[in-house]
Amino acid sequence: MNEQLERARERRNILERLGSKIPGFSGYLEREMRREVDKLQRDWLADQVDRARFAINGKIREWTRDGRLEGLDRASSVEKALDRLANRIRHADYGSSGFFDAVKIGEAELDRLYEFDLALTDTVEYLALQVEQLPETADEQMLSRLVDAVEGADEKFDMRATVFEDVTRTGGA
Repeated sequence: MNEQLERARERRNILERLGSKIPGFSGYLEREMRREVDKLQRDWLADQVDRARFAINGKIREWTRDGRLEGLDRASSVEKALDRLANRIRHADYGSSGFFDAVKIGEAELDRLYEFDLALTDTVEYLALQVEQLPETADEQMLSRLVDAVEGADEKFDMRATVFEDVTRTGGA
């Protein structure tokens, strides 16, 4: 995520660079870039979850077409849980609202948030891999583990809000 912030900084046009010389304006730009990067990160994560959801939908259609109906309820639960997770990530309030206005966030706190987002990214990639590895026939055990993994990712996303709240409570560095 630091990489994305740096790319956003590099994209500043001449007017932004000029404005950064005005006292207080550069802080405003930094907050806006952080909001933008947070939104980009959440959109990317939600898109990855959607890809896993589309893949499970493909499996469900394939299993149904081939008359392999066992496990479809569990697979449908996976699809619904993935849809919920994608929507929660995509439409989260914090980060794009007043969070960055209210708190002066230090590098240590930002690093903590970025590390959390990286771990969440790993979790989402793991979910996608688990969906890709589903067998030709719906396997109740695999689907149950997948439901548990999606619910775990959903809980992990809840913890992201806690990370933001902790930074807000402590007021940053």
